[in-house]
Amino acid sequence: MIDTIYRLTYSSNFLIHLGKTFRISLIFILSLTFLQCDTTNSPPVENEPSLFSDNFDGENLSTNWHWSNEPDEWDLGITQQGWLSITGNFNSNLWCLDETSTLYQIVKDDIDFDISTRMSCEWGNNLSDIAGIIIKFPSVDNWINIKLWMQGNGTGRLEFQKKCDDLLSPVPEYDASGSSEDVFLRIVKKSNEYTGYYKTSSEHEWIIIGTTEGFGSLPIHIGLFGGVDQGEGDLSIRFDYFHK
Repeated sequence: MIDTIYRLTYSSNFLIHLGKTFRISLIFILSLTFLQCDTTNSPPVENEPSLFSDNFDGENLSTNWHWSNEPDEWDLGITQQGWLSITGNFNSNLWCLDETSTLYQIVKDDIDFDISTRMSCEWGNNLSDIAGIIIKFPSVDNWINIKLWMQGNGTGRLEFQKKCDDLLSPVPEYDASGSSEDVFLRIVKKSNEYTGYYKTSSEHEWIIIGTTEGFGSLPIHIGLFGGVDQGEGDLSIRFDYFHK
């Protein structure tokens, strides 16, 4: 009888101990699972690109793009398949003030890059229209841009500029006419030097416009711009791609 009681008591203690061990193990496993699933404070992916190419062949813009003075009318692939199309907003100059519509990416690191775009424009309804490619330094309120300046008589010229500063205007041996133009624009950054290029056909070699120094500040906003400087007529701007 005593032996039977002893065995029952031992068995009960063993089960109690086993239950405690199970609960501790379960709590430990759940804690590990929580730690593995909790990514609230996880660092960003180190290999995530700070500048990316876009062929504008999707239905929506990537979240890496940002608008400054977003135009009232723009679309992706509707006006022309595979192109970003913009109807220029009025009062959109880019000279001593930045009042134009700009689609840009933010680069936070001091990296070298080589960016380019193909741009197609139709104008002639306004006294002055503009469109092009821009590198902006918001912390010092300045920029470097290649601008197609389109005029009411259907002509256009390329300009290489900083804020309130014509570095080269007009670009020699370039001449647009007939109220439409298809042009390729490019800016290459090496250290703190920025070199502008253009060409009028994908089969041509790049033509150097000139080189200028940047402002050594971060972040940098890199993008595409356009709008109606003076007038109240239509301006059609299309970008085929943005490549880096």
